[in-house]
Amino acid sequence: MMSALGGAIIGAAVAMLTTPQSGKELRGKIRDSFNEATERVREGLEEMRPCHCNDEHK
Repeated sequence: MMSALGGAIIGAAVAMLTTPQSGKELRGKIRDSFNEATERVREGLEEMRPCHCNDEHK
């Protein structure tokens, strides 16, 4: 899962850097993409974390 996410991030970065646009637009797109990728990683880690919700009742 992590390698697929890493590949997607690298692919998106290359696409952004090779598309003609102003520096301000590029920085905004990079920031937005970074924030989205960070959120996806957090969600993926939460899914992989074991749930110990019922441990109190054992």
